[in-house]
Amino acid sequence: MNEQEFWRQLQQEIYQNDGLLDSKWQKIIEIYAQPSLSIRLITQTICHGPVYLDDHSSLNFPSVNPELPLSVNQQVALEMALSNSALSLIVGTSATGKTLIAKKIANIAVNSNKRLLILTHHCTSLTGYQNLPTYPFLLSQPLNYQQWIITQMRMQYLSQPQMDYLPIYLLPDLELAKLRSPGKLEKWLANIQQKSHPELLSLLQIEFPHLQIQRIELLADSLKKLESLLKQQLKLSQLYSNLSQLALQEISDQIIQNSQVPILGTVAEFIHPENKYLWQNNFDIIIIEESHHLNWIELILLAGLTNKLILIGEDIPQQQRQYNQTSLFKSFPYVFKYLSQKLLPAYVYRLKEQYRLHPDIAKQIYSTISNDWILTQRVTMSYDLPQIQHRLIWNDTPNDLVNQQILKFILDNNFDLEFLSDIGIITTTVAARDWLKENLPTEFQQIFIGTIPEWSNREKTLVILNCPGIENMAPEDTSIFLTRAKDYLILFGDYNFYLDSQSSSPISELLSQSKIYRERLVVLS
Repeated sequence: MNEQEFWRQLQQEIYQNDGLLDSKWQKIIEIYAQPSLSIRLITQTICHGPVYLDDHSSLNFPSVNPELPLSVNQQVALEMALSNSALSLIVGTSATGKTLIAKKIANIAVNSNKRLLILTHHCTSLTGYQNLPTYPFLLSQPLNYQQWIITQMRMQYLSQPQMDYLPIYLLPDLELAKLRSPGKLEKWLANIQQKSHPELLSLLQIEFPHLQIQRIELLADSLKKLESLLKQQLKLSQLYSNLSQLALQEISDQIIQNSQVPILGTVAEFIHPENKYLWQNNFDIIIIEESHHLNWIELILLAGLTNKLILIGEDIPQQQRQYNQTSLFKSFPYVFKYLSQKLLPAYVYRLKEQYRLHPDIAKQIYSTISNDWILTQRVTMSYDLPQIQHRLIWNDTPNDLVNQQILKFILDNNFDLEFLSDIGIITTTVAARDWLKENLPTEFQQIFIGTIPEWSNREKTLVILNCPGIENMAPEDTSIFLTRAKDYLILFGDYNFYLDSQSSSPISELLSQSKIYRERLVVLS
């Protein structure tokens, strides 16, 4: 395949599978005309096999000493992500530290004044980025980016502009500064202009009763000397607070072109036509977590908007489609997996250490969800519950009784109230989640109950899995489902139903292992 054929197939993919083709194809035409380094690397790898680009970005990050220690494995991944290469691909299964590395990249980018875009697949995965050094803009909020900037200008800058400058021959004066806010200045400027020196002294003594007369006299002298400066300050602050909407839009347009405010959102939010004005920006760095969900159209669109693209995701075992000679995109629909196999090692790094799961859980779970051997490197102490004797338990329960048995399990184990916030329940359906929330006693409301997407980027000490419905689960959902527990993982479902399942799912593989402890519900009638 040559590059012309690649772009022709991409056009066909957009027209066949995307309902928002006009705006996206128009942008991709611009990307084709002026390809970024990331686009050049991707297209040359696809068309000519693994290549190394001699051209590099000019991000030039300084050497980094993370505030929190990283493992050697994670430090290498961080340094590769901060290099001047056009693209970095970080591969790792759940709990290997991908989000930790992404957060550190984001903090370094913000502190280095880089234009940053952070995207994920699940909106819950964005919560960890909302404490960045600069307050980020969330695509999920009701205001668009320009409206948000105008609101921030009105609230934080134009309403109270920083105008505390003084002539260089005067030292900073805290008492003088108290009179220089727009509200105070409107009142005091008239007094400064119209009152005599003794009258001004009297007014200042009322305003500052704690000051001695000598300090009051010094302040009055300063006010008289700075009369013209204070008059100009008040005029400017009034102009700022009364800017027209057109003026604000012109200022916001300038800010958008040069803003260092990080933008956070899901991939779906960013590529929606209502946010296409953001496609005109050229970001220094785009970080995409959960990149294994990306499709080809999303990849090309995003790669064309940045100097450096950082893809972070899981190498999930996925059934490859039969090779299609007429379409690359139909033959290799899993973009992240394709790139992880085709790019040179200079652009790809694999994380093979996990830090969340207890070793007794990890050695059985990772053999079912990962093709790599994963080393457990836990640094936290294990939590021990005397009432639960095993770390990984299958509670053999008829599928139609699972919800009731989960409630019984919670009630029967007499967990300390302080421990309840460390318990979570994952369901495969919204209906099961809602039933459990509705029927869970009020005193247990600290227990988090959510569906698989709602558990993205979460973890708990003890996790209960509501298994009915897992037979139709996607591979990427299985990874989240099985790796949220730190110390105890309890699965509820019909053991024989899933063991005898015809599908070769990770759950069936897990049950086939002899080391999983099984508890069986016996119903006496």
